[in-house]
Amino acid sequence: MYKFNLLSKKTIFERFIKVEETNFELPEQQVQIKRFVVSRPEAAAIVLHHRLHQSVILIKQFRAPVFNRNENPFIYEIPAGVIEDGEDAYSTIIRECVEETGYKIDKALRLNTIYPSPGILDEKIHLFYATVGDEQKILPGGGLDIENEFLEVCEFPVEQLFDMINSGQINDAKSIVALFLAKEYLTNSKEAIF
Repeated sequence: MYKFNLLSKKTIFERFIKVEETNFELPEQQVQIKRFVVSRPEAAAIVLHHRLHQSVILIKQFRAPVFNRNENPFIYEIPAGVIEDGEDAYSTIIRECVEETGYKIDKALRLNTIYPSPGILDEKIHLFYATVGDEQKILPGGGLDIENEFLEVCEFPVEQLFDMINSGQINDAKSIVALFLAKEYLTNSKEAIF
């Protein structure tokens, strides 16, 4: 494996995200390379499985980068959110479930942690799975007005989800990864409650 030495790092933009220009040296190759790194806070996302309905709760929301590609900017995703100061991934996903879907979960199973686009982005997303029932629906969901979230809460039968992925109706990377990681729980005939 090659050895990389960091030569310099310079912030060229910083607001909600940070963009850094990094320069590396590969001593064995006598080569210098430049890379750009987009930094975002860590996030948490969850597959919410309604145990009685045998369905999954998704969020449909507007995404400006998809709009900029001249594609339908309203995409289906699993509930997710940025980890705020003083939070860990677990407490973030419990908070986000209530804000985005209206469901209050007590427990969640950690599925994995992923880097969704490591060629440019340093964001880590912690993926979870939980089951819910009607009694856990305490709010309407739809996001927070103060965060300018305009979310539609949607529910799809488990057997439809993987067809939606295959047809491109679900094309959000974290959602696809999480749904496949949770497939055993979603399709197992035994009821799993987390």
